[in-house]
Amino acid sequence: MMQTLTCAACGRSLAEASAWKGNGERYYCNDFCAETEESESPALVPGMREDAAASLPMRVVS
Repeated sequence: MMQTLTCAACGRSLAEASAWKGNGERYYCNDFCAETEESESPALVPGMREDAAASLPMRVVS
Protein backbone atom coordinates (compact mmCIF):
# COMPACT_ATOMS: atom_id res chain seq x y z
CA MET A 1 0.00 0.00 0.00
CA MET A 2 1.40 3.39 -0.99
CA GLN A 3 1.14 6.27 1.45
CA THR A 4 0.54 9.90 0.60
CA LEU A 5 3.71 11.94 1.01
CA THR A 6 4.31 15.66 0.82
CA CYS A 7 7.46 17.47 -0.26
CA ALA A 8 9.41 18.71 2.78
CA ALA A 9 10.38 21.90 0.92
CA CYS A 10 7.27 23.03 -0.96
CA GLY A 11 4.45 20.89 0.45
CA ARG A 12 3.30 19.35 -2.84
CA SER A 13 1.78 15.91 -2.56
CA LEU A 14 3.77 13.21 -4.30
CA ALA A 15 3.72 9.50 -5.00
CA GLU A 16 6.02 7.31 -2.95
CA ALA A 17 7.50 5.78 -6.11
CA SER A 18 8.55 9.18 -7.49
CA ALA A 19 9.77 10.88 -4.31
CA TRP A 20 13.35 12.01 -3.82
CA LYS A 21 14.48 10.81 -0.40
CA GLY A 22 16.73 13.14 1.57
CA ASN A 23 18.55 12.53 4.83
CA GLY A 24 16.40 11.06 7.54
CA GLU A 25 12.72 10.71 6.70
CA ARG A 26 12.32 13.74 4.43
CA TYR A 27 10.96 13.34 0.91
CA TYR A 28 11.03 15.85 -1.96
CA CYS A 29 9.13 16.24 -5.24
CA ASN A 30 12.23 16.95 -7.37
CA ASP A 31 15.96 17.49 -7.20
CA PHE A 32 15.60 21.26 -6.82
CA CYS A 33 13.57 20.87 -3.62
CA ALA A 34 15.97 18.17 -2.42
CA GLU A 35 18.85 20.65 -2.77
CA THR A 36 17.21 22.93 -0.19
CA GLU A 37 18.09 20.34 2.44
CA GLU A 38 21.78 20.79 1.65
CA SER A 39 21.56 24.57 1.92
CA GLU A 40 19.85 24.59 5.31
CA SER A 41 22.36 25.61 7.93
CA PRO A 42 22.08 24.37 11.50
CA ALA A 43 21.35 26.88 14.24
CA LEU A 44 24.39 28.25 16.03
CA VAL A 45 22.63 27.70 19.34
CA PRO A 46 20.41 24.60 19.16
CA GLY A 47 16.84 25.28 20.21
CA MET A 48 17.26 29.08 20.32
CA ARG A 49 14.61 30.91 18.36
CA GLU A 50 15.75 33.62 15.94
CA ASP A 51 13.82 36.29 17.83
CA ALA A 52 15.32 35.26 21.18
CA ALA A 53 18.09 37.84 20.79
CA ALA A 54 15.48 40.58 21.03
CA SER A 55 14.67 39.52 24.60
CA LEU A 56 18.31 39.55 25.76
CA PRO A 57 19.33 42.45 28.00
CA MET A 58 21.34 45.12 26.22
CA ARG A 59 23.95 47.39 27.74
CA VAL A 60 24.27 50.90 26.37
CA VAL A 61 27.87 51.90 25.69
CA SER A 62 28.64 55.60 25.39
